[in-house]
Amino acid sequence: MSVRPSPDRLGGEQPAVQLIGYGSLMSGLGLATVERLEVLDAARVRLRNCRRGFGKLSRFGDRYAMALDPVRSGEPIVAQAANEGADGIDALALTLPLDAFRRIAAREGYRPEAIDLLVEQAGEDGMSLPSFLWRVLEAASFDHARYRGRLFELTGFTSAHYIPHPVAVGGGSPAITFLAPGREGSGCDAVVPIRVATGMTTLLSLQEAWDLKPNASQIEYFVMCLLAAVHGISLGDLLDDVEEDASLAPLLGDRLDAERPREGERFMTLLGLDPERYRARFYTGEPPRRGEAR
Repeated sequence: MSVRPSPDRLGGEQPAVQLIGYGSLMSGLGLATVERLEVLDAARVRLRNCRRGFGKLSRFGDRYAMALDPVRSGEPIVAQAANEGADGIDALALTLPLDAFRRIAAREGYRPEAIDLLVEQAGEDGMSLPSFLWRVLEAASFDHARYRGRLFELTGFTSAHYIPHPVAVGGGSPAITFLAPGREGSGCDAVVPIRVATGMTTLLSLQEAWDLKPNASQIEYFVMCLLAAVHGISLGDLLDDVEEDASLAPLLGDRLDAERPREGERFMTLLGLDPERYRARFYTGEPPRRGEAR
């Protein structure tokens, strides 16, 4: 499969943006935290050339949020349909109107005004925002520090939390995800990444994150991520080394048990999916209904 996205030359308004969520944005419970979220389409995807784990101190509680780091430098992160091959990390691709994407950018700690500047410059070149960002990344030879430096030059802004990053999607238009900068920097020396400021530049397993943050806020975030399994999104890369922790297992189990019966309907409602489309995209049996869980 070619990983080079096809160019798009546009006229008129910017098209919808495909966003790839790999943490709390994979579940209905997590998506419900985004105000007035409008989703045009959604599908499971599998990411390659990356690994994920907990490790970025959250803006919304005393907990570690998810981070995604590339495995091989000089190469892009690639997304394919979830049924294409066994290797990779499962995630959720959401097709969003630009305004909804701006709100998620704000949630991730990236100013919507900076998104607007990038959209404006993309439009001047007749490109969509994802393809424009891909061109910037490609010109930087897939070097994250150079790419982020160029974004800072274009907008006068960068974030210590998460920064938009293009993802190759087969031979089609690229998508965007948000990466938490680490030692490679934010693109501006004056903006120190939170992962660097807190000394947490590695990726933690779920168990390791709990060992450092054994509190209700961390449990809440775990649940928002792990509910993705209800929709057939594999989380094996996060759960492989989870121990039967005397404090974690019952707390996590109780919260998941409480949320599972509501998660299917909540997810379908937020994503605007009827049961047939949900079954085709996410589920191999009967779609969850009120009071039922996978």
